[in-house]
Amino acid sequence: GQETKFEFVHTKDLVGGWKSTLDMEVMEVAGTVADTEITIAKGDTKFYISKDGGSIMDQNVVPGAYNARPGDNITGLSSAAMDDGTIHGVQNFGVQQSIDGIGKVELRYAPDTTASNTAGDKQVGSGGGSGMEYGFIGNFGVDGLNVHVAKASTKNAVDNGTDETDNTSYGVGYNFGQFAVGYSKNSEDAATAGQDHEQELFGITFAPSDSLTLGVNLSKYDTDTTATEEETVQVEIAYNLGGATLAFAHQTVEDFGGVAGTDGEGFMITYKQSF
Repeated sequence: GQETKFEFVHTKDLVGGWKSTLDMEVMEVAGTVADTEITIAKGDTKFYISKDGGSIMDQNVVPGAYNARPGDNITGLSSAAMDDGTIHGVQNFGVQQSIDGIGKVELRYAPDTTASNTAGDKQVGSGGGSGMEYGFIGNFGVDGLNVHVAKASTKNAVDNGTDETDNTSYGVGYNFGQFAVGYSKNSEDAATAGQDHEQELFGITFAPSDSLTLGVNLSKYDTDTTATEEETVQVEIAYNLGGATLAFAHQTVEDFGGVAGTDGEGFMITYKQSF
């Protein structure tokens, strides 16, 4: 398969020292605007209006030569997306506060987790429960350290007596010179009994030069619905060409989706151009 996208970022000064930033990604599929995020910021405080933009639950501290998460690189070869529970894919709004020398805390809320947008769509609607996520990412003043802790909850559309779905994510990464290592975990306590699952991600990278980075990642996916644990190994090479990045990733998966004997492999070549 092939994916092509164009990202546009524009910042504008507002009155009173505030700044507004528009971040938008356009995908090749029918000219779809895939990601849109508006940020209103002043000093250490930011307010967001977003659809498929960044969020605290979606943060990653595990190193990768280009993209540490196998599920983000090649669709269909890893069940461990590592961002389960996040509401970044639907319309949401939130606030972020930076703490000098420590990190930042963030809170986001989505009134309807089933809401979606299409080109020229200004409709209103309902039908899904609400969602919320909050957390922290920072280094606590320690150079090279990166710590992430987040929580997400999604309510049912109708109060039928069952629990809401809760996700807890945490991770730690450390960069020391040419090497970087990290680990993260995402656990889901599903509203439906017997549907819980856990995802883990390990990573190590080595940068022999300022331009070249080598990386290895291992992801694990374990669910209550199957008896076998899925494992995916990813090897990456990324080279910085100055105004562009060229990257190669190869993945092998064992027991995909927790189904014993369901193995596979794939590769991806990425070229990213900056303007």
